[in-house]
Amino acid sequence: MKELEYIFATHPHADHIGGLDAVIDNIKVNNLYVSNGDAETKSYRDFIEAASNKGLYPSVPLLGSEFKLSTSTFKVLSVANEEDPNNNSIVLLYTNGNDKILLMGDAEAEIEKNLNPGDVDLLKVGHHGSYSSTKREFIERVTPEYAVILAGEDNKYGHPHVETVDLLKEKNIEVHRSDECSDIVFVSTGNGLSTNCKAGSYNPGSNSKGYKNKNDNYVKQNTKISSSNNTENTEYKDTLKDKNNTQELVYWSKSGKKYHSDPTCSGMKNPISGTINESNRTACSICY
Repeated sequence: MKELEYIFATHPHADHIGGLDAVIDNIKVNNLYVSNGDAETKSYRDFIEAASNKGLYPSVPLLGSEFKLSTSTFKVLSVANEEDPNNNSIVLLYTNGNDKILLMGDAEAEIEKNLNPGDVDLLKVGHHGSYSSTKREFIERVTPEYAVILAGEDNKYGHPHVETVDLLKEKNIEVHRSDECSDIVFVSTGNGLSTNCKAGSYNPGSNSKGYKNKNDNYVKQNTKISSSNNTENTEYKDTLKDKNNTQELVYWSKSGKKYHSDPTCSGMKNPISGTINESNRTACSICY
C-alpha cells in the first residue's frame, strides 16, 4: 500500500493508535482525523509527532460530515466529548451501494442509544465485545447480518464477554473474530459482502478474568482453569504475573499512584493508557 486517503484515529488509547506513527512514517496519508480529547502517553505523543513531521494537521470531524471514497462514503455518526475516551470514539457508517457497515470504535451503551443508522449489513462490535457495548436494544435497531469482534487471543479482559456473544448467537448474527481468525478482510461489492475469514464461535473470551453484567454493575469473576493432569496450572499463574511485563497495556489516573489492568477499577474517570513503564506507578492490588 502506497497511499491512504483517510485515517480516522478513533480515540487515543494505545491499542487503537499504537503503531499509527509507523503507518504515517511509511505511507502517504492525505487526511487525518482524531477524536475529542487526548492522552499523556508515549504512544499518543509518537502519533502526533509523526503527523507533525509529515505536515499533517489532525482535526476532529464534524458530526454528520461525510467523506467520499470513490463511489462510497464514510459518515460521522458520533464524535462525543465525554470524560470516558471510549465514548469519544469516532463512530462511522460506511455506505457503498446497498452495503452498510457500522464502525463503533470502543463506543459503549451511552453512545449506542443515540445512534439510528437503520439496518446495517456488518457491525464492527464496540469495545472488543465487552458487555458494556452491544446492548440488546441497539442490536435490535441495527439488525446486522455479520458482526466483527477485534480481540486478542487469550486477552486478560475476557473479551468478548459472555453477554455479547450470547446475544449475537440468539439473534443468529454471523460472528468473525480476530482471536480466532487473525486478520479479517471484508470486501464490499456494493451489493453484498464477502470475507476471507470463516465464521467464528460464540464462545466468550478464554482468559481467567471474565465479567458478568448484574444489573449493569461491573463484577469480576475468577474462572478456574482445569488441568488434564492434576499438576499446578502454570498458565493460570502466568496470567497473574502480567505486572512483570513492562510493555503491558495498563491504565491510571493523573492523581493515582497505581496502574490498573481494568480501566474501570477504583472508579477511575478519564483514565490514561500506556505501558507499565510509561505509567511510572506500582500495580493495583485489586487488579493484580
